[in-house]
Amino acid sequence: MPISRLVPGRYPSPNTSPIADKIRERRGARGLTPLDGTLLHVPPVAEGWNSLLGAVRTKGKLSADIRELMILRVAAINHAAFEWIHHEHVARDAGLTTEQLYVIRDTSFLPSPGNAILSPLQSAALAFAHHSTSTVKVPPEVTLSLADALRSSIASGSNDTESLAQDLLVESAAVVASYNMVSRFLVSLDVAAMSDCPPPWPATKSTFKVPLSVDPANGVLEDGHFLYAETHVTDPDAPWIVCANSLLTTTDMWEWALEKMLAPRPHGAKGTFNVLLHDQRGHGKSSFPSNTKPDGLQCTIPILASDIAYLISTLILPSSSSVRSTIDSEPKVHAVIGVSQGGAAALAFTAMYPLLTKSVVSCDTGPRTPEGNKAAWTERIELVKANGGGEDGMRKLAAITVPRWFPAPSRCSTEISIYGRRPRSEALQAQIVTTSLDGFIVGASALQDYDLLAGTGMNRSLLDVTSPADPKVLLIAGSLDGGGKVSSGMGKLRDAWNAKRIPAGGGSVKLEVIEGAGHLPMVDETEKWWDIVGKWLAGI
Repeated sequence: MPISRLVPGRYPSPNTSPIADKIRERRGARGLTPLDGTLLHVPPVAEGWNSLLGAVRTKGKLSADIRELMILRVAAINHAAFEWIHHEHVARDAGLTTEQLYVIRDTSFLPSPGNAILSPLQSAALAFAHHSTSTVKVPPEVTLSLADALRSSIASGSNDTESLAQDLLVESAAVVASYNMVSRFLVSLDVAAMSDCPPPWPATKSTFKVPLSVDPANGVLEDGHFLYAETHVTDPDAPWIVCANSLLTTTDMWEWALEKMLAPRPHGAKGTFNVLLHDQRGHGKSSFPSNTKPDGLQCTIPILASDIAYLISTLILPSSSSVRSTIDSEPKVHAVIGVSQGGAAALAFTAMYPLLTKSVVSCDTGPRTPEGNKAAWTERIELVKANGGGEDGMRKLAAITVPRWFPAPSRCSTEISIYGRRPRSEALQAQIVTTSLDGFIVGASALQDYDLLAGTGMNRSLLDVTSPADPKVLLIAGSLDGGGKVSSGMGKLRDAWNAKRIPAGGGSVKLEVIEGAGHLPMVDETEKWWDIVGKWLAGI
């Protein structure tokens, strides 16, 4: 986990600091956290903090669901992402559901008493935590409501019910006050470099190893190989967004955009989205079959598009036996969103599987391999090989790739001040370094020779995707990507495509250029990117 951009943290080795060792004892297997390391700049404060929070967390009588509900509301109001992340799983273990966590995370309202999602005690505790954090002074009726609910929660026949209810009320106030202290410390000192990250919206996360297909369209599989995929479900009936990564990245590249995609839909649209992420062949936690290994058949952009379709049919349309099965006239997938290599795969998907999605968002890519790019990819592969072919070689590649992705003045540029978003580019650099050479070669081969305008490997050219029944299309480019060449190229694609789509009734392809964004605008300009995408999706 990244460290603060303000202070480095102190992490004494075991058996060199009794205070640090005592904190390790409370933390257990995970050891010292970035919060602990920051506190250990002042060991006596770290010691007192450890004693106080240990008592609040483990020695009181409040039920765990009520305690964690209040902690999470504090984190949500104070924008303490670190606090939310470290307590959401505890809240789930205490029995809070995704639906309940969503209500806790949504600070724009308090559910009315008697709502169907939270119990009366949970509702009263949420209101108390909300007012105490937002305005410090809690309205008397809110405090009395919590006291009544706590009293009602005490088992009948209990000795001195009134005294125990008073104790629980004091403990509730202590929990809220303590974690307000925690959240303010976390945010003010940028602990784990998360001060500009909003708390994530809760969703039920499931992971899958989907058997990887040799021939996705016909369901032919290769034993022992798979695509790693994640589903993030806010509501089983919600529409889906399916994302496709850039080369050299993993599902983690969507970390910052995921919070936006799982939030209540913006611009007046009702409900939420579910999200499907995956690691492409040879990347992250996915393997790759022999037909896409460097010594076999190379991977192609249409194959990557077929992988997306196969994942949709397997994880979102489980009743379908293949991607060619009959599906509802109303697709469950609201949008396929891809960037760079994933953007090209999303464009190919538009032509190959138009019935599987309502819309496609393609970011920072092109419809064919640019002149000279095949040689450029070969040079990058040779660079990795010349430096050992392992992590050292990939580190050399990362050193030239990340500055190209995020040139100054991108907020992820290494030239930007500590208050920029360098931790994000550093996280992407780590993804590049841990990509295997074979995985890189497999992915690069898809980019070295593709032509969606000619329809190579597809059933039709991209420019023939023109009917009203075809998906709506949004193109996005960062203004800094390629010194403006990428946005210029995407503008030419828009114009050529619209020359055929508009007369055919397919609607216009729209292009948005995000100022100050580099090659991955959902990373360095997440808010601008989602403002554009969310608004456009609201109109689909």
